[in-house]
Amino acid sequence: MTLHTQGAQIIRRQYDDTMLASHSGSAVVAATAELGAVGQIQARGQTPSSGAYSAPTRGTGSINVPLVMKGVKTQSGSANSQVVVQNTSNSATTFVIKLFDAKGSPVYTSAPATLNSGAFFMYDVRDDAAMPDGVYSAVVAVQTAGTIWANSNLFIGSHSLQTFNGFSTSAQTWMVPLFASRLGNGLSTPISVQNLSSTTIPVGGIKLTCKADPTSGKTGFSTSNTSPVGQHSSYFFNPVTDTTIPANWYGACSIDTSGYASVTFVQMRFLGSDRAAAFEAFPGNSGKAKVIVPIFMKRLSNGFATAVTIQNLGTASASVNIAYQAGNGAPAGCSVNVGPFTVASGESLIQNHRVASGPNSVPVLPDNCFGSMVITSNGQPIQAFVQIDDLDQSTGDPFMAHNAFPAD
Repeated sequence: MTLHTQGAQIIRRQYDDTMLASHSGSAVVAATAELGAVGQIQARGQTPSSGAYSAPTRGTGSINVPLVMKGVKTQSGSANSQVVVQNTSNSATTFVIKLFDAKGSPVYTSAPATLNSGAFFMYDVRDDAAMPDGVYSAVVAVQTAGTIWANSNLFIGSHSLQTFNGFSTSAQTWMVPLFASRLGNGLSTPISVQNLSSTTIPVGGIKLTCKADPTSGKTGFSTSNTSPVGQHSSYFFNPVTDTTIPANWYGACSIDTSGYASVTFVQMRFLGSDRAAAFEAFPGNSGKAKVIVPIFMKRLSNGFATAVTIQNLGTASASVNIAYQAGNGAPAGCSVNVGPFTVASGESLIQNHRVASGPNSVPVLPDNCFGSMVITSNGQPIQAFVQIDDLDQSTGDPFMAHNAFPAD
């Protein structure tokens, strides 16, 4: 398979690939040049559950997972995690999963598991009778030479699924392209911050600063942690339960844990429905002047559509241009350029392909278009993440999210 231009895409759908037998497994994608890949998880032929994640480019000896749950009762049903671990090294390796409670105290360590090169292991908390019920943070660590990667599937109730990557590196500043608080459509986005420093983060040591979306008519706000956060444990900024966070609010945020190493991810919950997703926040120094979105969809006839949120990580305003590139088989008019857009420092630009008109819509892009996006700025670092939804599906969880890819 050949991809001829930057941003070009190839989609492999396992569910209609006659060369593959029915099974689960892992994959390694190799190329002669840099590429990015996204995995989508879809439960088809039933009430849907869906998740997505951006594939890693390399493994490491230790992966942090800010949230692991077993048997936790929620308003939407019982919450249970799967931690999926892949051996990214060239020889067999052995790993364990270490769990920590809200105080950062070690609670449980899974039995060692050995993986051959490229193979994966799905640690389902419901299959481990020795693991106690509760809410934890986790560290997946190799015990022998080798490298691994891990992501998490968090199931809530019968259908909701939130898929997100673990973290191999920490930072002290994290950027969140989209934070929502008790919107009219039910969306809220709790933020989890895991403490990876060697000491407890004191009250006020985690600062959340948020800037309202320019189209919302709202103003920004800031808040901080109200309780200490022990080593390895996580703190949650949860707009579902924290009524000090303004309602009907959406925009972009930053997390500051100065003096303390941390990692951060975001859950997306539509209260009153099974729709759910998750994505990883971006380290403050991680952006580049170009970002690739591997797939966009504008109001497809099968119901699928995306929304892409682009955040300016720089200290000055960014001038952003977007090149939409039609995918193979897309109708005419799907390769269009839009912009420039001015995005203030720390704020986000939303390209909402789920609506035909109105704030953040892209009317120049026809319905039924799909393909990829190349997003460039005037030198300011940017990042982006993608929401994917099936607008025709009124039951279950067809909703998913994943990060885009910075590029040179």
